[in-house]
Amino acid sequence: MNPRTHAFATPTPPKLRIDIPRGRITIAASDTGETEISLFAPRGDADALAWIDQTEIADIGGEIVVRNPVRRWFGLIHCGPIEATIKTPIGAAATLTMGAGKVETTGVLGPVTANTGAGNVRIEACGEARLRTGSGNVEVERASGGVDAKTGAGQVTIRAAGADVRVTTGAGSAHLGEIAGAARLTTGHGDIEIEHAGGGAVEAFTAAGNIEVMRADRGLVRAKTVSGRVSVGVPAGVAALLDISTMSGRVRSDLAASGPPGDGEPHVELVLSTVSGNVNVARA
Repeated sequence: MNPRTHAFATPTPPKLRIDIPRGRITIAASDTGETEISLFAPRGDADALAWIDQTEIADIGGEIVVRNPVRRWFGLIHCGPIEATIKTPIGAAATLTMGAGKVETTGVLGPVTANTGAGNVRIEACGEARLRTGSGNVEVERASGGVDAKTGAGQVTIRAAGADVRVTTGAGSAHLGEIAGAARLTTGHGDIEIEHAGGGAVEAFTAAGNIEVMRADRGLVRAKTVSGRVSVGVPAGVAALLDISTMSGRVRSDLAASGPPGDGEPHVELVLSTVSGNVNVARA
């Protein structure tokens, strides 16, 4: 059961398009001038081996593809897992599709698009990212561009992003670290936490869960939860315009009352609401 392996000379970062029915896609980006692709059936079942044997692995117009359009849905229904392991140059662009299974990348990639029906998605470093899983966690260590992440059920963690972030989860928490652009987060059931909103507008909504923005430097923060608390931290020296409401809860602000900010003075606008829960504003 040796893996099927193909290698391509890629002196510049290639485009990758990997499509497998189920299993795992692993990409390692490093300082190399070659792209190597290996397909392996860990269980050794006949259907998975047949799928691998009949799959096209080719360089088509500068795009390296792994695909089996004839047996794609047959593989999803019948065969066991398939492991696709790719070694590629730093900066490679990747489009990854799987009926069910895990996606994991290491090293620095370019733009990444990943779709799996069920399974975790973990990206170490990339340009921009568009990530989807029907059920599973999504994790991005750092993206130099924007991130659009969605899961039907699972947690979303984005530790650093250089542009706008959009997160949607039906059931599960969302955690953002250092965000340079705007952020829009929606979860049906789960907590939302943002460590540092660097200046873009923040919109956060959860039907059931807490919302916490540890530090908001400037711009608009609009946060709403039906059942849960809302907390925002404002740095010293930054003025805050407050619009706060709660139907069943307490409002607490540690900020001293002051007049409106002058022209050019740093400030944040906080529009915070909860139906049932407390609202807290404090110095970060």
